[in-house]
Amino acid sequence: MKLKGKTALITGGAIRIGKAISTELAKNGVNIAMHYHRSKSEALHLQKELRGKGVKVELFKADISDLESIPVFFEEVNKTFPQIDILVNNAGVFPKGGLLDINKEQLDQVFGINLFAPLFLMRAFAKQIPDNGQGKIVNIVDAKVFKSEPARFAYRLTKVALWEATKLAAMELAPRITVNAISPGLMMSLAGYEHLDMQAVAERRVPLKILGSGEIVAQNLIHILKQDFMTGNNIIIDGGEYIS
Repeated sequence: MKLKGKTALITGGAIRIGKAISTELAKNGVNIAMHYHRSKSEALHLQKELRGKGVKVELFKADISDLESIPVFFEEVNKTFPQIDILVNNAGVFPKGGLLDINKEQLDQVFGINLFAPLFLMRAFAKQIPDNGQGKIVNIVDAKVFKSEPARFAYRLTKVALWEATKLAAMELAPRITVNAISPGLMMSLAGYEHLDMQAVAERRVPLKILGSGEIVAQNLIHILKQDFMTGNNIIIDGGEYIS
């Protein structure tokens, strides 16, 4: 796919990895439909910055854990951008807790945002791509799915399922739409853990002894989007941490 002039919808596109993805897409001439929920000030700041790169950038607030609102949300996006060419399912939550800690409220939220919203968005996205059109979906998964650990039990379930959904959707939506995934490893501090020396953590856990970044994820996403002979794949960006 030639990227200049195309339009991308990025969930959670104003902060962290999502911000890096929005920025890299804009650098490549892609118009941005930026979803946010609580990060309004960050979204407004990034919108101003990216408009300076000569692309159209519009903001769309939505609670994508409310699955009934997703068709309405996508319709609102399509009013501004009649066709979305690229969908990046990036938004996610990362709750603590193992099997014995989970409850219905937590499961509703984590499955809603991390798994069900991407499924509903992929469906809405596919429906608006014409029969002779071309679309690209990239789901942000997690390198952790390749190693079984009970920590963050519900989160891992959603990301394992999202990777499986990526492969199934790639088969169903071909040849119009390619569906791929990126699985980041150790990238940045989680909210509440900003005090940690992440480089020191990387030196203990990552064979390459360096920390990843949102920019590295975004560069790999651009690579995926430019490939037309690639679908159902997962690029693992973890510095070797989860080599089997």
